[in-house]
Amino acid sequence: MKIYLLLLSFFFSFGLLPAQSDQLHPWTDSQGRTLQASFISLDTEKVTIKWNGQIVPIPLASLSPESQSLARQLASQMNGKSSPFDTVVAPNQLHSWTDVQGRTLQARFVKLFAGTVTIEWNGQMVPLPMTSLSPQSQKLANQLASANKPTPKPVPTRPKPAPAPPRPKVAAKPTVVTEDVALDEEHNWQATNGSLIKAKFISIVGEDINLLVNQGRSEATVPLSRLTKDSQALAKKLNKDLQIRNKMRGQEANKRKKMKVPALVEADISKYHQWISSTGTEIEAMYVDAGDEGVTLLMRNNPNRPYELGWERLNPESQALAEGLRRLKAQLMPLDPRIANSKGGSLSHYTEGKWKNYNTVLESAVYDVALHRNGHVVHLWLKNQAKKAEEGLGDRAQRVPLSINFRPVFYLNPGERNRQWKHRRIVSFDEPPPVSMEREETTIKGMFDNNATFEYNIQINHRGLSFWGEIDEDRKEEFPTTFSIAFHSPNFIPDVTNMQLQDIEPLVGDGSLYIDPMESKRAKIPMMTKWDDIMKKFSGADWNPIKSAEFMGKPFGSHKIKITPASTSGMVFRWGKGYSGVYPFQAIHLSHMTEDTYNARNSTDPGQFKDRHEVPRNKRLNVNIIRGRG
Repeated sequence: MKIYLLLLSFFFSFGLLPAQSDQLHPWTDSQGRTLQASFISLDTEKVTIKWNGQIVPIPLASLSPESQSLARQLASQMNGKSSPFDTVVAPNQLHSWTDVQGRTLQARFVKLFAGTVTIEWNGQMVPLPMTSLSPQSQKLANQLASANKPTPKPVPTRPKPAPAPPRPKVAAKPTVVTEDVALDEEHNWQATNGSLIKAKFISIVGEDINLLVNQGRSEATVPLSRLTKDSQALAKKLNKDLQIRNKMRGQEANKRKKMKVPALVEADISKYHQWISSTGTEIEAMYVDAGDEGVTLLMRNNPNRPYELGWERLNPESQALAEGLRRLKAQLMPLDPRIANSKGGSLSHYTEGKWKNYNTVLESAVYDVALHRNGHVVHLWLKNQAKKAEEGLGDRAQRVPLSINFRPVFYLNPGERNRQWKHRRIVSFDEPPPVSMEREETTIKGMFDNNATFEYNIQINHRGLSFWGEIDEDRKEEFPTTFSIAFHSPNFIPDVTNMQLQDIEPLVGDGSLYIDPMESKRAKIPMMTKWDDIMKKFSGADWNPIKSAEFMGKPFGSHKIKITPASTSGMVFRWGKGYSGVYPFQAIHLSHMTEDTYNARNSTDPGQFKDRHEVPRNKRLNVNIIRGRG
């Protein structure tokens, strides 16, 4: 059994059981999860607490501002009181051992030799490299090793050498491969230039590694060649573990088909239930979705962000509840929905109901996403938080949906000031995807009106959205095609040109676009700003290209929509207004393309630019939506 499983016995990611100890304090993390524990110590990077008799280090940055303030206040009140790690320790008793990633277990000390600590855990002798342990556990090992040594014979005293200067604080170290490396945990990944990032492993695709960063809020793709050998070995080890786990989950999915489930009614789908983890931790959450990999839940204490949980993390009763809700949700879908088959430039799609004219659909707790039957437009609807506490899901925000568009365009008069462009028309699809409300990754292949072929890729799940694609076109094409992927926030005020300012302002409110230019600092652009005033404020590198963009404010409710390319190397990410009016500034376009595409669209000879036909997966456009602006 791996070390990290012990950590899961008291850290069940979406909630923690209260501790039973004196002088308890509430500790809340950045996701709103709270436990009761006593304060032990504070250093620059972490808080150490005592919970259920266990010494538990927690990264300071992972706590809410209130809990960080509480830690500093309690530290200042200690007035020099010593840490438990400074007291005399007994070698034969159980001790808490914490590694550099903050994972802790209880075990007996055996010996320290040649930089390796040997502990007895569950009757087994386990060697641990000293470098894999936290500074406190290294200090504990040294103390216990000293306590085990026989009392030395008296020797003549010698003058003590001058104390060595204090050693600089050791920075975070990259995760190294051991049998205890956990697939579901964040690891320190080191690049060949020495930089470190903390991220969770997702997958290896070709020569790239996909990582989950920013506490699981966004994905990043990194070429394996840019990682050190140790980090490459870690990636390959985790990828092998992932393949094994996926195979096991597939087997478990077949077993769940025969699982006995509780009696449920339609109302159970949209209400909160009590869920119990495999370690006995209880939470209150609402069912959102389930697949072979796991169950997606919406926590009552954090209803702004769904949480994905592996089936193995739930006890048998909660697995049966999730399976029952999954079956019930499927049963409530029309048994024989009217579906139009793919024909010409139209994908198969629903012909009635809420999802009429759409092929692929995801209904999340925070947003709805759907691929239109035209094959090149994805619509995104924001969803409000439920008005009543007992209701799990809110309604869609009443506004025109946001959209993401695959844009293959060509110019009739390239290079001219008022050049005219047209969108390539899809005439047929190759192996078109069937309609689905469960598929996370969709590939669309087909042919344009000039016999060029294309492949569009869409990844939609409860964490966010990703888009990439490519075109294959004859080099002798008279009107060369260029390819980009665009995010569009449309005009959300109908007939705005005929409205008075006092009527417009309450609708726009504090709505703003935030941009991060490549060569200047972050800028806020209020949507009530006149376009002419914006043009006067921004110019050159202050304007475009950008690294990322965010939408916030009244038009978007409590949501924050962040649009970020996975990589800007060799790419151009730009923004601009989306309509010809001058006031107020509302509709916004964001375009992601290669440098060759950008240059081709401004050239009299676009065909000379070879890399104008793709947005590769490792440079895909990511869209992440957070409700509550957290």
